Amino acid sequence: MKIYLSFIIAVSKMFFRRKQSIFWSLFFPIVTMLVFGNLKIIGYSAPNVGILNNSNQAESTIQKLEESNVINIVKIESSAEAYNALEKGSIAAFIELPNNFDEKTPRLSKPSITSRKGDKAELQLVENLLASTLDADEISKYVQSNVADITYQGYKGFVIPGLVAMAIMQNGIFSVIFTLLSYKKQGVLKRLQATPISPSQFIVGHLIARVSIIITQTIILLIMGVFVLGLSVGQGSIFAWINILLFSLLGGILFLSIGLAISNLSPSEESAPALANLITFPMLFLSGVFFPIDFLPKFIGYISNALPLTHIASGIRNSTLYGNSTLSTLPQLGFTFIWLTIVFLICAKTFKWE
Repeated sequence: MKIYLSFIIAVSKMFFRRKQSIFWSLFFPIVTMLVFGNLKIIGYSAPNVGILNNSNQAESTIQKLEESNVINIVKIESSAEAYNALEKGSIAAFIELPNNFDEKTPRLSKPSITSRKGDKAELQLVENLLASTLDADEISKYVQSNVADITYQGYKGFVIPGLVAMAIMQNGIFSVIFTLLSYKKQGVLKRLQATPISPSQFIVGHLIARVSIIITQTIILLIMGVFVLGLSVGQGSIFAWINILLFSLLGGILFLSIGLAISNLSPSEESAPALANLITFPMLFLSGVFFPIDFLPKFIGYISNALPLTHIASGIRNSTLYGNSTLSTLPQLGFTFIWLTIVFLICAKTFKWE
């Protein structure tokens, strides 16, 4: 235990003495978060509006809505799918046409429009468009409007958890690679080999020290998101915070192990950073950090769902936005544990003192 504690203290001191480590671990993710958190990208395009059609007499109405240039129509199959899309932000509202809806007598069978809290402008837009489509002289007589108990946090709510996951990956992989390269170049590992420290103690001690830094980094980034960008974390649930820290812990161990594996497998010091970029760069754009993977082509979506960062980002995002606890994010945790097992075995098998 004394060896672990001494090693953890030494690694932590070396981390904070390096200005580059502090820049890439804290300053760079914070600046990126502030830039993307203030972009409000989703507000620049026409809103997506779902159509839940339960009627056989609505072809003309749906066609007119689809021909409109002010909204993008998304066909919905069920109420559960509609509310799920509202919560995720893939639609701003949805129109439900009842079973008895008849285009000739719309007043006798009111269609309904459901939107989210804070989306008053989108609700009015859809109301006016639907009323115009039905040739209604008074909206309330022809359309029933509802506001779902969902508070959508916009693009900042999507991108901040993604950037937190990105920071975990960057810190985990690159900090280990450059540290080990420095150790090897200076002969530190050879000298450690002559000490009572075993490879397992070296790996575990390094992981504990780095994971502590990554968890601190996660807390700082989320606090910045709350107080600077107005992000609401976990909808007041303490279990959501616990789950976020759990994903930070597991993600930190996973990406630190990937960093160790890259260092072990790289044929030379020059090739290690290139190999790390080859692994991390695709994940930045295919793992739902900056935009939902639902926007990607279907075959690329299969690749995205196999990447470790996808599930770390999804788990942190679901806990941050919807207050999901550990039980609600078991699929993401399962994928993370699978990746963690694979990478840790590779790391243990390939570790060398030289």
